Amino acid sequence: MGFAEKTPENPLLGVQLRASVGPPGRLHVVGLAGLRGAFQACKHASHWIQSGCPDQFPDVRQSGNRRPTTPLRVLSRMNFLLYPVLTQLWLVLPLVSAAMPQGQLSARDYIRQAERFMADNNYQQARVSAGKAVELDPHSGEAAALVGAAEFGLGDLEAAQKSLQAALDLEPGLLLARRTLGAVYLKERRTKEARREFELALNSHPQDFVSLYSLGLTFLVDKEPAEARLQFEKASAQNPRDPRALLGMLQADISLNQPSQAANDLAKLDAELGARDALRYEIAALLVNAGAYELAIQEFERLRQVDPGSDDLNYNLALAYHRVGKEGQASELLQHLLARGEKAELENLLGEVELTRNNFPRALAAFRRAAELEPGSEDYRYDYAQSLVSQRSFDQALDVFARAAADFPNSPRIWLGWGGTYYLVGKYKEAARTLLHAAEIGPRWPPVYYLLGRAYDASGPLQDTITKQFAAYLRTDPRDAWAQYFYGRILAESSQPASSERLSEAREYLERAIALDHNLAEAHAELGKLLDQRGQVQAARKELEIAEQLDPQSSATCYWLVQVYRKLGESALAQRAMARFEQLKNKERKNVDREQIQGFLARAKEGKGKQ
Repeated sequence: MGFAEKTPENPLLGVQLRASVGPPGRLHVVGLAGLRGAFQACKHASHWIQSGCPDQFPDVRQSGNRRPTTPLRVLSRMNFLLYPVLTQLWLVLPLVSAAMPQGQLSARDYIRQAERFMADNNYQQARVSAGKAVELDPHSGEAAALVGAAEFGLGDLEAAQKSLQAALDLEPGLLLARRTLGAVYLKERRTKEARREFELALNSHPQDFVSLYSLGLTFLVDKEPAEARLQFEKASAQNPRDPRALLGMLQADISLNQPSQAANDLAKLDAELGARDALRYEIAALLVNAGAYELAIQEFERLRQVDPGSDDLNYNLALAYHRVGKEGQASELLQHLLARGEKAELENLLGEVELTRNNFPRALAAFRRAAELEPGSEDYRYDYAQSLVSQRSFDQALDVFARAAADFPNSPRIWLGWGGTYYLVGKYKEAARTLLHAAEIGPRWPPVYYLLGRAYDASGPLQDTITKQFAAYLRTDPRDAWAQYFYGRILAESSQPASSERLSEAREYLERAIALDHNLAEAHAELGKLLDQRGQVQAARKELEIAEQLDPQSSATCYWLVQVYRKLGESALAQRAMARFEQLKNKERKNVDREQIQGFLARAKEGKGKQ
């Protein structure tokens, strides 16, 4: 059995997840003090990654902070992988005292001083000392390389690149400059340039651990795990006990969906790490985010043996149990934790677990209690309301959403849930009005437009406003297949009597929707109807048959196929399509819509909406 699939993608390096999807619950970061100590050597060199970097662990959180909106003080995934690059770039330098004799200092003296400052992570002073060395000896590639390394540590990547290139112009074989320039490119995700630098370094130093490891990172970033693993193996051969090379192999094997090999990698890592090694927390976090929940459970259980009373470890273990489907163990552990003291995050996770177990009364009670314990949490308020929707307690859900909207007036997600619930109870005008407000405060959030498209037909006087909202949205985000479909459908159905120009415009949007998502059955069906209206019956047949294959439960598609087959003189096919239509017509479309909308509201749990 392979690893669980991550939504929407499952790469090990960071990606920006769509706000409308995501797994429930978040992973705690345990032992942050220990982590800060363990990674003290790269603390300063990492700050440039932690500011606005898309590689923050999407599933990492601290106790009491369910879905952090600011980066946690924990290494990002890219920073975590770059750790040996950041540290070993200059740890090979001789350790000499930064305090130099008084009097006139030479360029060599300043270089030695800069090396010591680098070893102490004092990059500001290292840059000053290296700069003085360059002033005294402008032809020293070593001095220029130290300037670039210090600038890299300070996060000034542009300046670092210039200084390092200048150093290499002076001394092309300078390993420090070559390594660091590669790290600059890798940080900027310029993987081809980074790979070139590390390969050049290996030409002159074929056994250099840092260059081999870093070369593996470039392939991992480019989603070439097989080649990445090969480079990590070579690095490990140079330093078999280095945990980072072993971790690189683990990540590559997870990407290659090789569970047994990944388990072997983890066993080797475990053999090298102490029971309390802070690196274990990072490994467990990476395993969870990669969907390797069984392996993550192993790590958390080992850590729990050392610290059985840790609330964070117990929570993380319960979360991993939940992700892998061990709901009974998750529920038992969470109830044990709650017996020691109520916490909103524990109640909320218990609600998710019990919902999965179909223990609906207990799930609703847990979601409600989480919202009561932390009424200032938008997450818990939404989760409680959405759980009521999932159990068709729509009146209660409307009340909960209304109170949440009053407390969180600028939350597109709350207004989305409220509008979606109105739609589910058949209050379409209220749904349209509420969803339009969600679009105003979250104008680039795709789920809003999916629900607006569903509500359009029954929105009455608000239809023109909805049409304008779709047009504005698609000018800023044309990659939304559902929005392209709905807008094309709106244009086609509002073109009465049929306008050739309007139908042509509608066709363009429907074709764009299909280009973005060829499996979008409704777009194929709508395009088939439009082509039939324009007299292109054979083309209409093709689109409608595709739609039927993608969604065989659609009575509307069968109805239009009947009409097309009759026009083409295909009486036998028309009769079969009519028989199918008769079977399906009693299944009202609104029931299908209800299932889709409830699914959208569930997936929106993790999204807050794009402003």
